Amino acid sequence: MTKYISFDDLRNAMLYHRIVEWKDNYIRLDNGMELRIEETEQDCCASASGQFENVKLDAAITAISDINYAHWEYDDTYGCSAVVTIMHNRNIICKAIGDADAGNGGYYYSIASFCVKMPNGQNCQCHFVGSDDE
Repeated sequence: MTKYISFDDLRNAMLYHRIVEWKDNYIRLDNGMELRIEETEQDCCASASGQFENVKLDAAITAISDINYAHWEYDDTYGCSAVVTIMHNRNIICKAIGDADAGNGGYYYSIASFCVKMPNGQNCQCHFVGSDDE
């Protein structure tokens, strides 16, 4: 059974820790917390994905933005993009960027989540972006 965590709880668990390792869809903090952006739900031909960009290592996280959503439409489908900005003081040290679409004809759905391994080893998920988010 999947345990879910709110974005506010995730944000609070990350504050004042440093990013010590990263790849496109993965960051690890100095307390052992690991975050991945993964497609966690989808129907038929819809898809969701995400990545971390512009990561700077070894700066303490002092602020994390709310999730900023941007709904979009293209040809025969629609979806939503999302960005979370992670900062040290007023400097951006990481951006989490996600995208979810509704597949052909806009009849389906998809969700990308932060898949988190907490410092105590517990695994949980936090909703990041879904094709129906506004």
